[in-house]
Amino acid sequence: MSFRRFLYLVANDGCAVHRGYSLHRIDTSRFFFRWSTEGIRAPLDSSGGAGAAADPSAVEDGGRLPDPVINLCPPHLGPHRDGWISFVLFKNEGNDEGHDKVVAMDNTGSSLMCGPDVPPTVRYMPSLCYKFAPFSLTVGDSLYVMDALPKPPNCRGQHNFELPSPRIDSYAVVAGASIAVSNNASAQTFLFDTANRTWSKAGGWVLPFARLAEYLPQHRLWFGVSPIEDGYRFCATNLVAWPDSGEMTRPPVVHGLWREPPPKWRPAECYAVHLGSSRFCIVRFFVIVGDPVHGCPDPGCCPRIQVEEELQAVVTGVEVESCGDELRVVKHKSERYKLELDHEYQVL
Repeated sequence: MSFRRFLYLVANDGCAVHRGYSLHRIDTSRFFFRWSTEGIRAPLDSSGGAGAAADPSAVEDGGRLPDPVINLCPPHLGPHRDGWISFVLFKNEGNDEGHDKVVAMDNTGSSLMCGPDVPPTVRYMPSLCYKFAPFSLTVGDSLYVMDALPKPPNCRGQHNFELPSPRIDSYAVVAGASIAVSNNASAQTFLFDTANRTWSKAGGWVLPFARLAEYLPQHRLWFGVSPIEDGYRFCATNLVAWPDSGEMTRPPVVHGLWREPPPKWRPAECYAVHLGSSRFCIVRFFVIVGDPVHGCPDPGCCPRIQVEEELQAVVTGVEVESCGDELRVVKHKSERYKLELDHEYQVL
């Protein structure tokens, strides 16, 4: 099976008057040992071993992000007002040497597809209805782009299909060719049949993930990031028994929560990126908080103030393996990258 070669990170200097977007790619091989036996093993339900908290200074410093492979500017809407660009991933599901593609679309509907080559191969695509918070799923050779937030009125296209009106908090491809989406506020999950282009209610419960869950057929489980507790735990659940029709009365059961919270770091966001087979990159964003400081020379007269110093991303390569009835996570390598605190970031 082919492995995904690159991890993509989009940086948006959203605080600038004229915003710009840069697409960075990171070689995923740098996060894995040559042999799995070199990694540290721990059960998926674990707060020690591979999941043990590490001294942040012990994580290898990857420095700054690699230079961007492409820079994009959104359309100019008027004085001191720029549009937006959204990015989604078109996964290569084949076994050839093809790579994943990144699709960029702006608020006017213009879209293009970027290849991973340097310089990148760029192809313009047909105009798409703009989505405020898009996400994508690949089913077979088809790319499905949906909006996590309710779409504005009068925004229809030839190939648009009706979505449930609540926001979408989690999603996954299930039963081979169906897309499951959940809304946490209403505690409901819906199923979109990509063959019949129809929606149905799956159950009065939600998928136990934040955003995307990926299926690993060798383990017959879906893996992703759990929203419970601190919301930054790698976990697995079983959706294999998803019915072809009808409604599931019981929610999926979470099989494990893999913990790795670096001490004294304030987590801001977390992604689990599937690379193929049983390998993932766990990407965590942290705000590094400086030492407490006082507003005046007398420590007793002023409350302590914590100063945010910088934003960092920690990327960890992990591999899931079965040990009898137990799932284990093999932790490989980690690197941390210094980011701009006033930028917005997205992982693809």
